[in-house]
Parts: sequence; C-alpha cells; structure tokens
Amino acid sequence: MKTENLSFISPLDEARAMDAARVLNSIKGVSKVAITTASGTVNVGFDDDVTSIQEVRTALLKAGFAVKRSGHGEEGMCCGSCGS
Repeated sequence: MKTENLSFISPLDEARAMDAARVLNSIKGVSKVAITTASGTVNVGFDDDVTSIQEVRTALLKAGFAVKRSGHGEEGMCCGSCGS
C-alpha cells in the first residue's frame, strides 16, 4: 500500500470535501481517504498494484477538483540529470 498527500488548488467546504471523498473512494484500489478542509489537503491510501497517483489525480480533475502539481521528483520520477 502506498500513501500520498495532495493539495487542492481551491478551498473546499464540507460538501465539496464529501464529493471529493466519494470520487476517491470509487477508484478501485483506494483504501483510505482523509480530507482536511482547513488546509485543503487529502491523504490517499491506495494499492499501487491496482491504481496510481496519476489515476487519482485524473479522477479528481475529471470531477472538477484541481490539485497542485507535485514538486520536482516528489513522485519518484526524477531523471537525476539536473543534480537536484
């Protein structure tokens, strides 16, 4: 199981947070969803043999929830050529 933290671009009220949780819980392989409306973050636990953080981001985007992009290399996708 893998856990990732995502930050929403726009603030969420309780109703929107419930909608986002519903979207995330509908993804096969997602086992944990914890949204903090005050900070606009979500902690998602998922089986990375079944789904990926990219699929989670895509599902949120399709449902109208924009999340901040990851920083350089945060998703383990750094080529290392720049030295950072």
